[in-house]
Amino acid sequence: MTDSSKNAQRNPWGGRSDRSAPSTPKGQAQKGSSAKSSHRPHQRSAANFDPDRPVRVDPRTLPRLSPEALTAQLLLSVVVQGVSLDAALGRVLSQAQPVHRGLVQAMGYEVLRHYEALVFWRDSLLERPIPAKSAIIALLLLVGLERIRGARREASRSVNSAVQAARELGHPWATGLLNAVLRRAARQIEEGVDPFAGATPAAAARLPAWLFEALVADWGEERASRLGFALATHPPMTLRVVGDRAVYGEQLTSMEIEANPTAFSTRGLNLVHPMDVDRLPGFGEGQVSVQDEAAQWVVDLLDLAPGQHVLDACSAPGGKTLAMLQHQPQASVTAVDIDTTRMARVQENLERGQVFARLIVGDAGAPQDWWDGQPFDRILADVPCSATGVIRRHPDIKRLRRPEDLPVLVARQAAILDALWSLLKSGGRMVYATCSILDRENAAQIAAFLRRHGDARALPMAVDWGEMRQTDGQFLGRQVFPVPEGHDGFFYAVLEKN
Repeated sequence: MTDSSKNAQRNPWGGRSDRSAPSTPKGQAQKGSSAKSSHRPHQRSAANFDPDRPVRVDPRTLPRLSPEALTAQLLLSVVVQGVSLDAALGRVLSQAQPVHRGLVQAMGYEVLRHYEALVFWRDSLLERPIPAKSAIIALLLLVGLERIRGARREASRSVNSAVQAARELGHPWATGLLNAVLRRAARQIEEGVDPFAGATPAAAARLPAWLFEALVADWGEERASRLGFALATHPPMTLRVVGDRAVYGEQLTSMEIEANPTAFSTRGLNLVHPMDVDRLPGFGEGQVSVQDEAAQWVVDLLDLAPGQHVLDACSAPGGKTLAMLQHQPQASVTAVDIDTTRMARVQENLERGQVFARLIVGDAGAPQDWWDGQPFDRILADVPCSATGVIRRHPDIKRLRRPEDLPVLVARQAAILDALWSLLKSGGRMVYATCSILDRENAAQIAAFLRRHGDARALPMAVDWGEMRQTDGQFLGRQVFPVPEGHDGFFYAVLEKN
């Protein structure tokens, strides 16, 4: 074995386990961790040699990448490049073997759900940060740690898979690092060591520091921690049944598909095991849809009746529009959304359910551009929000959302509320909805709206879900928090116009 290969097997980062210096893919390497460090191999004297730079590889000469390598690429797109998880999945899964696509998606979701805690664990195992230009190796370490933590297989297999993935990605220099760090992690698990002991409360709760602090300000530290854990769980696949739920449940049982009734919605069923929607009886005919339990409550809150003129503002992708029409086919529904592509999803949903709505591509905050002047009896204002209540379904929110986004969202919500209020008939009802668990988007938003509009009042809700929000004896709405194996986080307010 040459001196060069010996040095390549050394682990310049994987030393003491008591170091906890920050090591995020976006961060800069600390002083002393550059390629000129004495820990680097010196045998290659070429001026352009850099062990942190990927080896040039012709992808046409390689087999398809392993699930671990593809998951690292997926995370790189989201964490470093700021691509949405949906968009990144579309790109990465096209490169995967069909048998591996489900695994790549599952690993990507789980790493993002537990990202903050995994970063803490990784950094506690490193002697110094990995350079930013080797971000994919830092992310591959997270993949390996998640496989060791959560996979039902021998830890050595997870270690070997991550090491092989480094070679596939053109980073052979990192094989020693991955092997040393992941084997140390595996020993911790075998010895019963808590890898997250000493983590900050935010990291332990699997939340970015800014979001954890915002939740603490709203709900206190204990609840903020519980919310973080709930948002890191795997959400159920929930169905909304058009007909008799019990009859449909029996139909699923006859097909050996396990499902349990939802706790509050009389239309909902939680599947014990998620499955392809095409296997669901009646899905293609619109007799069943995938919709979170909390989203199903909107139909009841609207109190729909035949002949009503109804507006579904910010309607894409159309799940609630379809639910309205299936609940009350004799209502006249107009669906508005600002995004042309997403409006196509609304049309697809309506066609599947064989119902009709008037579709308008327009800005809910600027109705003067599309409104025909006919007032509405009912309006659903399902406004753009931080989506903090559905992070477990969209864990990239934690990486893509920034604290400076919140004031912009709150202002946008207020503008939409004010604009839509002018379209509502006297005696009409508007339901304000978000999938947020931040008070400033919810109860605080409604309190401000009521101060601006003397002809509005928030109606109490005769429901047994959520927590009542009020100030100075004035009812504002109900806050719903995410529940493991249950519904997502939502807020609802029912506003009546005098």
